[in-house]
Amino acid sequence: MLMSELRSGYTTGSCAAAGVKACLEALLNNNLYENIEFTTLNGISLNIPIFRLKIINNRHATCAITKFSGDDPDVTNGIQICSQIKIVDKLPKIDRGIYFNNFVLVGGRGVGLVTKNGLQVPIGKSAINPGPQKMIKEVADDMLEQAGKKAVITIFVPEGIVKSKKTFNPKLGIQRGISILGSTGIVKPMSEDALKDSMFVELKVLRMAKDRDWVIFTFGNYSKDYCEKLGLDQEQTIVISNYAGFMIDSAVKLGFKKILFLGHIGKAIKIAGGIFNTHSRVADARVEIMAANAFICGEKSETIHKILNSNTVEEACEFIENKDFFKTIANKVKKRVEEYSRDEIECEVLLFSFKGATLGYTDNFYKMAGEFTEKN
Repeated sequence: MLMSELRSGYTTGSCAAAGVKACLEALLNNNLYENIEFTTLNGISLNIPIFRLKIINNRHATCAITKFSGDDPDVTNGIQICSQIKIVDKLPKIDRGIYFNNFVLVGGRGVGLVTKNGLQVPIGKSAINPGPQKMIKEVADDMLEQAGKKAVITIFVPEGIVKSKKTFNPKLGIQRGISILGSTGIVKPMSEDALKDSMFVELKVLRMAKDRDWVIFTFGNYSKDYCEKLGLDQEQTIVISNYAGFMIDSAVKLGFKKILFLGHIGKAIKIAGGIFNTHSRVADARVEIMAANAFICGEKSETIHKILNSNTVEEACEFIENKDFFKTIANKVKKRVEEYSRDEIECEVLLFSFKGATLGYTDNFYKMAGEFTEKN
């Protein structure tokens, strides 16, 4: 019997942005929709059902969207993500608010508050990540500008505090609520066997389509953005998620000879330590691996203690004084990948941060990258 294709869902960020659009359509255009058309950051058009839309007056509206995770086992599936719009004459000062041209965005009840460094949102701000911020901005700024209005936009999640206890948020320093997430707006199903099968097929298609013996591995969408900056062939790029070991084995099996590896330091540091399934539930020794290598690179004992006490790898990077450290990590990732492939594959590596900074790369990275451009 053939397995049916796993269903994708939409992120908490998409729910929040869709709710914002529904509220603004009601307040500014008198449109009371039952479903809201919404385009995600990766260009996918969604038609999202509205669970509840309440208009209090011509300056105040609230919309609830039911989170749908598809076939992904997500603790937020089925809960209400709520967006509230309040039209104001002047934007008020809100300490945890995130300010845009025509509105201030803030997390209400059930949306966490960032209390530690190293996350994508500064300390003291609501845990609404850059992707959802961008989606909400694209929806709200133009509509408010055209109407000549200002607004306070509040995202709240009635079940957020309860659900956050089933996540890593408290450990990461996100208190009293969930994060509003989503780098693309779409939740892809994460059944491990199904995901591995689909990635193997994708890799096989790449191998056969142009008979190339090289491939570009990335962990996710941030890495793919780097590929675009470098002019690398997007069609020869594959997202490997957490399954570095499986994908290296698959590349060997399919006859690939070269891998260009672009990755965020938070994932790559695990491979440098010999961890080839980078999911945090499998192994999470990121700061310990960083601290050990910082010691080898001659960092001071105070720096090593700061690294060990860091909330995230992103924060730990800020304490590194010897910038050769990142080159050392890149070379260790290269060595680990090549050893894992039993020296069947040559690998070059580039590491970056969430801020978009290149941290370090192997000596021959740009030479190999020059062979992997769209022109070749």
